Amino acid sequence: MLVAALFLAGVGAAGQMVDASPLPETFEQEATRWLIEGRDLPPDYRPRLLEMTPSRRLQAIVFLRRSGLLTGKSWRLDDILKPAAQAAEDEK
Repeated sequence: MLVAALFLAGVGAAGQMVDASPLPETFEQEATRWLIEGRDLPPDYRPRLLEMTPSRRLQAIVFLRRSGLLTGKSWRLDDILKPAAQAAEDEK
């Protein structure tokens, strides 16, 4: 029983370490504030999204599209699916 508990604790800790990108909830809250204030997306929104893991990046992009903030150029699929570290390096 103790071994199972330690294993589960290790899996949980490893999951937190692997997925250290900015949380989409935080980004969504900030984007909601921009929308309420009538502001556009900031110029650095794309690099900020590229720091996220692909799944979180996709969630944020969907949120921005549905809220009406992201109306310009669409994202390429390979940009959406890039791993966070590679995406940040490619953007430089």
